[in-house]
Amino acid sequence: MNVCKNCASPVTDKFCSKCGEKVYAEADKSFKHLFEEAFHFMTHFEGKFFTTLLTMIKKPGKLSLDFCNGIRKKYFKPLSFYLLLIIAYLLFPVFEGLNMQLKYHKQSGSYGAYAERKAAEVQAERGYDDERMAEVFHLKGEKTSKFLLFIIMPFMALFSYLFGFWKRRYYYDHFIFATETASFYILYGFLFLPLLVILFSLGGIRLFPNEDILATFLYAGVSVYASVAAGNFFGFNRLVSIIFGLLFCAALLFCIQQVYKFVLFYIIIHLI
Repeated sequence: MNVCKNCASPVTDKFCSKCGEKVYAEADKSFKHLFEEAFHFMTHFEGKFFTTLLTMIKKPGKLSLDFCNGIRKKYFKPLSFYLLLIIAYLLFPVFEGLNMQLKYHKQSGSYGAYAERKAAEVQAERGYDDERMAEVFHLKGEKTSKFLLFIIMPFMALFSYLFGFWKRRYYYDHFIFATETASFYILYGFLFLPLLVILFSLGGIRLFPNEDILATFLYAGVSVYASVAAGNFFGFNRLVSIIFGLLFCAALLFCIQQVYKFVLFYIIIHLI
């Protein structure tokens, strides 16, 4: 009888019944087995990834509903999928996106005075001129702004929890739903729309003349997605789903403009 090398329990199968550790044999160290595992990983990854992606696009809310009801084997974990999208956004940035320039932080209606004062203090300490300060701030924010997108989910999950409180779902369920909608936000706003911009620019067409039009397309798309997803996930009727989608979009805008951007500024200014 084999003994598990991880927990020392008796093992009668290929896997330990107590801790799940696999029992490896000498054959598992061959190059053939290495390639077999690599092939299995690639096909397993690809299958789960595209199943998750297609389900999210074709049936908004179903991914969250299935996951919360225990149907998980065929899907990527929501947080893992969200992380993959952020990595894709990190590797292929087209829009400046949420990495706002220092001057816009200073113009904020809610924390602009604080940003102006704090930036002036750091600039004086480092001996930077205005141009150098703006450049360093922007460079520090390139990666931070993307990974900081994780703070969107808890905030949006709280909104969802408060709106749909009578459905008596756990906050966990709302967090999964918020993760799905946040994934669509990244996929649509920072991967799909940039791709459209590139394709149209090849034909000499400027798809979005200014940022206001781009923002309108972005948040209108998120609002529609959240409405349909809410209907499928919560079972809301059409009117309630539309109201949810509009309020969800408004809450997302508030989170981005007031919470996310302030936290982003605070982190970046302390990294300089």
